Amino acid sequence: MRSSARLKYLVHTMGIDKFRELVEAYYGKKIEQWQTLPPWKYLDWMGWHEQGDGKLMLGINVEQGRVADFPADHSYHPGLRLKSCLRLLVDRYDLGMTLTPSQSIVLRNIEPKTKLDIEAILREHGVKPIEEIDAITRKSIACPAFPLCGLAMTEAERAQPEINARMRAKLREMGMETVEFVTRTTGCPNGCARPYMAELALVGSGPNQYQLWLGGSPAQTRTAVMTSHFKMPLNELENYLEPIFAMYKSQRTSPEEALGDFCHRVGVPAVEEFMAGYELGSWTSLPDPFAPPKVTTDADVGIESKLLAKLGEEASARGYDAATLLDMIVREALEG
Repeated sequence: MRSSARLKYLVHTMGIDKFRELVEAYYGKKIEQWQTLPPWKYLDWMGWHEQGDGKLMLGINVEQGRVADFPADHSYHPGLRLKSCLRLLVDRYDLGMTLTPSQSIVLRNIEPKTKLDIEAILREHGVKPIEEIDAITRKSIACPAFPLCGLAMTEAERAQPEINARMRAKLREMGMETVEFVTRTTGCPNGCARPYMAELALVGSGPNQYQLWLGGSPAQTRTAVMTSHFKMPLNELENYLEPIFAMYKSQRTSPEEALGDFCHRVGVPAVEEFMAGYELGSWTSLPDPFAPPKVTTDADVGIESKLLAKLGEEASARGYDAATLLDMIVREALEG
């Protein structure tokens, strides 16, 4: 019945109704009607959770799915001994492990009385709790690519930490540190890390070059759209992303509108038109309709100069000024 390797091609050729009839003929029974499902939510099960039987489970973020012990001078994972840590936990506590679709691991069947001991072992091996993993890294995955895949055209797994760091730095520079989105990188168009479901994806198209895809759903229920930027050089990543972030920041309809939903709503042609007319650095003059109201000060507060500089830096990363952030911190401390 088929001449192609993938089932989806057979469904596409036959149509869903004829395909259903064929399956029913083989199965010998009628297939029940479609059932309405609740809205899909993306859950990665990282951190501690009740398992439902009195025991606990713990999700551990594994960047790009690489379970290994890294040297102390590693660029992005210095001193992380994840492989040794997992071996020790499984041997000592007889834990089950589930591999997640996001390249991470969930440890199961944990006795509550061992929780503190397990946390201590994780710290000793350099494994960060999920609260210390930034949202961009948490929502990113990549395929192995070089040097393991013969189909790879460029880096993916080994480049993803750098890509994440550069995206975070750009967002922070633009006062968008709290923005998060699903991002994926692959070394070729075969898409083994599901880049076509991401809000923002880089798909390898040549040495240190990537296709730029936009508009997937945060819940990964909608495919992204390929832009006309088919050979984006990795060393120009910030130049391509800055106008996208600037347009999103200034034209989103609510603080909750996700980057992927925004790109889908306005359409990739509109995003590319904005990119073509954008001048690097001009985000500073664009309005932010959802910027927090600035505090009007009527008093001076003494503060150590280094702390004041740090306050200003952190305020800028969040789109505030120093006085507004200080006011928020003090109010939260006093009023809870």
